[in-house]
Amino acid sequence: MKKIFLTLLAAVLIAPAYAQTETDSNAYPDHSGSRQFLRGGDLTMVKYIEDFKAKFKYEDGTVGDVFDILEHYGVNFARLRLYNSPGTGVNCKDRVTRRMPTRKSWTKRASDYEYAGEDDIAALALRAKEHHMQICLSFYLSDYWSGATEQVIPAAWSEAKTKEALGDSVYNYVFRYMQRMAAQGTIPEYVSIGNETDNGILYMDQNMNYVSYGGHQTRNSVANMVYLFNKGYDAVKAVSPSTQVILHHTGGDQGRMTACRNFFTIMRDNGGKFDVVGGSYYPHWAQDHKATDCKPSGMLQWAKLMEQNFHKPVMIMEAGYSWDPYKCPARNGGNYPGQLGLNGSYNEATPNGQRDFMCALHDAIASDTAILGYMYWDPIFVDQRVNGSWIKSCWAEKRDPSNTNQWWEDGNVISNTTWFDYTGKPLPALYQEVNSRQPQKPQGIEDIHVSTKHDGSQKILRDGQLYILRGDKTYTITGMRVE
Repeated sequence: MKKIFLTLLAAVLIAPAYAQTETDSNAYPDHSGSRQFLRGGDLTMVKYIEDFKAKFKYEDGTVGDVFDILEHYGVNFARLRLYNSPGTGVNCKDRVTRRMPTRKSWTKRASDYEYAGEDDIAALALRAKEHHMQICLSFYLSDYWSGATEQVIPAAWSEAKTKEALGDSVYNYVFRYMQRMAAQGTIPEYVSIGNETDNGILYMDQNMNYVSYGGHQTRNSVANMVYLFNKGYDAVKAVSPSTQVILHHTGGDQGRMTACRNFFTIMRDNGGKFDVVGGSYYPHWAQDHKATDCKPSGMLQWAKLMEQNFHKPVMIMEAGYSWDPYKCPARNGGNYPGQLGLNGSYNEATPNGQRDFMCALHDAIASDTAILGYMYWDPIFVDQRVNGSWIKSCWAEKRDPSNTNQWWEDGNVISNTTWFDYTGKPLPALYQEVNSRQPQKPQGIEDIHVSTKHDGSQKILRDGQLYILRGDKTYTITGMRVE
């Protein structure tokens, strides 16, 4: 998710600026031959939400396991983000203010924070595979947040004083965790090295100062940046040659085409290794980037330009849309618009508006053979009151504007962008997008068993419609019982 965006002027000076030319969908190779349309989201915080006893429901109000529900509605892709030694969950950029605890005290508490660490992600990977989902494992390569302007070296690696020492740490860490994934049968189909790595990775020390041996492309050397990325790439391939490695840029919309192309040009021309071009696409941030087209059609322009230049498939690593103008009205008066206060050129912050956006995004991706699919940002990070207490906000907190040292307990800034409403029921963006795009029945086939779940229920394609069979009862894909 975007936090702070700086214009990468230095990157534009390093690589030539390109004119944004017209693109032709037939001007590059067709990557769709063996692909499955990947439709998913970031599910890293599932256990966190479950531990607060939040409820997730089917459309008919039946409470269920969130993985069961997501699979039921056609989700087949899970992004899981892994932190080295996750701490309290406070966003990294807020430590710049020096109001947050020092890194020393932060690290001491890391063992008490069980989410988004190695054990938690391994358990989530098992649940994802049980529900027939492909996995994108994102190595954040930081103890907590990393993003376009914040890439803090993990405390355990803070003694590294050369790029070689830091590179060895990257290789060994990625290699070891990939081996763990292999041992439990959850090798990820995709891995991203870092998160929104516009300037590289591992270029800040514990006090947020830039280091000479890190990967920042504008303050240090491009060679260091490429070296560190390649150490991660090589570690992934040493365990699983078939896993596709993604480089993830904040670009993903029409307004960031040049900056994104410059970054991948630098990587390519300096020996950087990657298999997939990753980008973040939100109508809100597209407008912030001065895109003239904030809609999926603008995202398509970006995707086609990337594929034409680098001949790699494209992945939408993040997407999001506000289904309510404000966060949960029962918390703090409901007067905060959340992180995606704008929806770009969309004016309708409603459940149906979110549904229409998701359907348009689905159609745009399906129309282009370069794009593999998308991952929605934190679709399960719901806001609910359970047993008289609100779910704490974790990373998605917001400072009280009247007191810069005070954090709102009720500051979940993405509570109005999820795929579930404030009662836990799925929103139309989750169930109507897939329901309106059910697979067609092959001619001459009456029933096709699509999959059998661990609880014994089955998906079945009958007369061109997708149903769920549980015992002697039949349900539509929207969760409604068929009499």
